[in-house]
Amino acid sequence: MVPPAPGPDAAPFYLPIGEFQGEDYRRNAFAAGTDEEVAALERLVGGSAAGHTEGFAPGSAVLDVGCGDARHLRALLTRRPDLTGVGVDVSPELIAAGRRSAAAELQLELLVGDARNLSEVLGARSGTFDGVWSLCQGALGTSPATDPVVLRGLATAVRPGGVVLVTLFHALFAARHLAPGDAFDTIELVHHQRAEVRGPEHARRSFDLWTASYTVREAVGLVEGTGLEVSSVRGVEPGSYARRSAGEVGLDDPELLVIAHRPA
Repeated sequence: MVPPAPGPDAAPFYLPIGEFQGEDYRRNAFAAGTDEEVAALERLVGGSAAGHTEGFAPGSAVLDVGCGDARHLRALLTRRPDLTGVGVDVSPELIAAGRRSAAAELQLELLVGDARNLSEVLGARSGTFDGVWSLCQGALGTSPATDPVVLRGLATAVRPGGVVLVTLFHALFAARHLAPGDAFDTIELVHHQRAEVRGPEHARRSFDLWTASYTVREAVGLVEGTGLEVSSVRGVEPGSYARRSAGEVGLDDPELLVIAHRPA
């Protein structure tokens, strides 16, 4: 049996994880592929943001929702100092870690906020971003009850004509690769695991993790349900976003990368 996921109004279950890890978030294995992921995302948005053919146009503003310690934004702005970035995460400890790690010259602002209330967090800046992304289940995928709300916030945050990129856990991969002790709800397509997380001074703690997973059809439906127009879907894994072409999804691809646009 899968323990029931927290309800739509419950406190985010990953808050205590961020509090425990803090600076040690960067030690997670999935963080090792950040540079490759950012380079791939830049190539994939070529021609998408403001008609620029080599990634985001100069001066573009990029929003990362569920940014953790802002590893993706820090990597992007290091590559592209002509861009500005805003990161939002519900964990004060992870936002603090990101602020300490960010080079002073980067045009980066990090905000503590709940992705379920993104318009309130952004205020007047909602609807102004050239690109918006949510990656690695940082905000999307934590609950099937809240994913539509989070995605509507992403769709509202991007300007008309702007690009939205999201990764979602792949349901076929989740069902095929259950580890001992994992559980998978075949009705709601929610994966549960009791995961050991590493923190400061080699300390370890176990936490409950729930991840909503999606087939390609469901992922496209979720995104299009916000009024966004899907331009491509491909299978990816952490550290290898460039592994497949648009429209290619393998059974063993752990995540789906969906690229969409807000109609101009």
